[in-house]
Amino acid sequence: MKNVIGSLIAVAGLAAAAHAQQSQLDIKVSKDGVNWSSSVTVNQNAGDSGRVYIGYFMTFVGGVAPNAFASLTFQPVFSNVRFGTDTMAAFANQGNNTNGGAVDPRADYSAAGGFGRLKPWAATGPSTSQSYVVHQHAGGSGGAPSTGNFYRIARNDVTRWVGTGATSGTSAVNNFNGAGGMVLGQKQVPGAADPARVSGHENLLLMVLAMDTGTVPVGTDHTILAQAPTAGMSRNATTGVREATWFANTTENAGSIKAPVVVNDAEINIIPAPGALALLGLGGLVAGRRRR
Repeated sequence: MKNVIGSLIAVAGLAAAAHAQQSQLDIKVSKDGVNWSSSVTVNQNAGDSGRVYIGYFMTFVGGVAPNAFASLTFQPVFSNVRFGTDTMAAFANQGNNTNGGAVDPRADYSAAGGFGRLKPWAATGPSTSQSYVVHQHAGGSGGAPSTGNFYRIARNDVTRWVGTGATSGTSAVNNFNGAGGMVLGQKQVPGAADPARVSGHENLLLMVLAMDTGTVPVGTDHTILAQAPTAGMSRNATTGVREATWFANTTENAGSIKAPVVVNDAEINIIPAPGALALLGLGGLVAGRRRR
């Protein structure tokens, strides 16, 4: 009996240790592509261009630190967008590191273009027939939440909302098992044409996207959330856990460390110009005088 209890305690200890390991996906936003934060405020009429950069940073938390990040598939989502007013900038949407599926990392993303997965995090990628696109969901379309407008980035054939659809078979890709999202990962042993392998496990910038935000009416403001629902991520077929993989060393062929993903969202706040607010106040003052 003591042996059984001891075994149960050991198993529980291993489970707790495994649970303590996490892959933390931090979504951050910026107005200059250099200074990143969990929130940003856009005031176009006060000099802001309206363009916001969205960065996806990966960190391993807890447990024994891995040698390098291996892979994660996920679907970027933007909530509370205004179709035709808030638009995504073009990004590298097909292929891999060596044939146009990724862009070179740089410190300043304020220039136009050059968005998408950063080298070397596009070890694999979709063909032209299954390129990544911005799907639009409104009012529950495709299984999305019943209210609100959303952008969701995934393969063009993955038309349903994250975590919905068939749970097994080939149709599960649309969209239960997360396999139809953007694949971010690197090769353990890069080929001659591949970018160099990147070691480390903290604050790894995997991808940069850009959104051009539109103005808001006087007297109102607008907030867009940059998210990555875990239901749209790589799914462990045995446990059902949405997880990222990490290389424990420089010799294993596949990432042996598998850690569940937690996501920290980011906010894009759009406000009218102070001058517009002042005009609104002045209008109220005039109306008040007329009533007198």
